[in-house]
Parts: sequence; C-alpha cells; structure tokens
Amino acid sequence: MFKSLSDWVKKHPIPMFFLLTFIIAWSLWLPIGFIAPKLFLLMVIPGLWSPTMAAILLTGLAEGKTGVRIFLERVLKWRVGFKWYLVVLFGTAFIAYAAVGISLLFEGNIPEISLPEGTPREAWFIVLPIVFIVNIFFGGPLAEDIGWRGYILPKLKERTNALNASLIIGFAWVLWHVPFFIFPEGYTAVGSIPFVWFALMTIAWSVLFAWVYVNTESILMPVLFHASINTTLGSLGVLGQSSGNLLPIILNTIIMWLAVMIIIVFFGKDLKH
Repeated sequence: MFKSLSDWVKKHPIPMFFLLTFIIAWSLWLPIGFIAPKLFLLMVIPGLWSPTMAAILLTGLAEGKTGVRIFLERVLKWRVGFKWYLVVLFGTAFIAYAAVGISLLFEGNIPEISLPEGTPREAWFIVLPIVFIVNIFFGGPLAEDIGWRGYILPKLKERTNALNASLIIGFAWVLWHVPFFIFPEGYTAVGSIPFVWFALMTIAWSVLFAWVYVNTESILMPVLFHASINTTLGSLGVLGQSSGNLLPIILNTIIMWLAVMIIIVFFGKDLKH
C-alpha cells in the first residue's frame, strides 16, 4: 500500500500538494472561525504551516528521508550574491515608500508607522530586526515558502515557464487566504488590506518570489522576501492601511506590477537571466 501511495505521489505531486495544503489549513481555520471566531488567531500559525507540511510529507513519500534532507538543505543556501539580499530585504520598503511619497503629492498626510505597543520611536532601529526575525518564524515565511516556492514552483516549472507557474501559485495563494477575509478576527493578520488589493499584490509577490528563487535556487531568499513584506506592510503598516486611506495601497500595487512587467521584459517568461 505504501509503495502504491508513493508511486501515486510521484505521478501526481501538483494536485496532491494543493489538495493537502488547502485541507490542512482550512480544516483548522474554517471550523474555528465559525464555531469560536475569537480564537481564530490561535489557529493562524498552525494553518500557515500547511504548504511546508504538505511539501515535506510529499517529498518523504516520493523520495524518502534522503530526499527530505536534500530538499530542506536549500533553505540554508545563503551564498547567492549581495544584490539578491538588497532585493529581498529592501525591495518591499523601497516600493512602499515610493507609493507613500507619490501619495503625498495628492494628500498631505504621512501614514503612521505602527511599532509594537510601548516601544519608543527612537528605538526603531533595535526593534525592527527583532520584528523581522519574529516574522520569519511566526509570520508565515518559513511556514509557507518552503512549500510554495521550494516545492511546488519547481514542479510546475517542469510543465510550464516560471511566469505561468508563479501566476498559478499566486491565484492559489490568494484563494488559500480567503478565510482571513471571511472572519473579521483574521483581517489584521493580512495587514488590514482590502481583498481586491491584497489579491493583486499577492499575485505580484508570487511573480517576484519566483524571479528571486529561479535565479538563486535558494528557498531562503523567498523566505527573507516574505518576512520583509510582513514587516513593512504588516507589522509596521507602512502604507497606513489601518487608517482606511487606500491611495498608498493602490499606488504600491501599481508600482509592484510595473516592477513585474520590467522583470518580464528583461528576463523573459522564464524569469531567469
């Protein structure tokens, strides 16, 4: 029976990954959201690990312990070139602050950055690295990108180009997040960004993550990129989304898609130089 399951996984890794990822997460998020919505946030982190759990399980079934070890070694690949660290650590902030700067031409209000409660503003340079590291482990990057980028992206690339693969993942990634928009308690976990703009940004991020991954072959890079997004837009709320002013978010989305189009023009549909 185990051998037949292993053979089936080898033949159908893509549908198995998406099926497991949604089943694991939604079986936690949806019941608790309907039955005890105030406890929804407690189930966020366990559910976030569903892509990585699915990836490790399927890799183990198809390739055994050795396959899992080789797969996870890519999480530790850090020698990728300095320019990629600049992209993943500061790219999100650059785009977000560009959006804020442009919005100031139309509105005179600078969005308030949300530091952790009780943190003095002059200590931001100490708090920021801590928030970033916390986001890596508890905000989704490690929990998600080992699966989304490290596992399913290469599988999809065997059947199509990197751009198409990233768009497929992007749409699935948006759908996977839907429970956060069904229950008010989950809305803050996605940065209080309206669904339509969250969806457009998430799909753009998926392309950018794929671009970084295919050029570095390191799972660590998308993980750091994701943590940068969570820190800048989520924890710090650089776009001021909690205020209800959508202009910085809209501009941020437009600039991100411009960046995606520039990458496609220069790197092609394979997103690789």
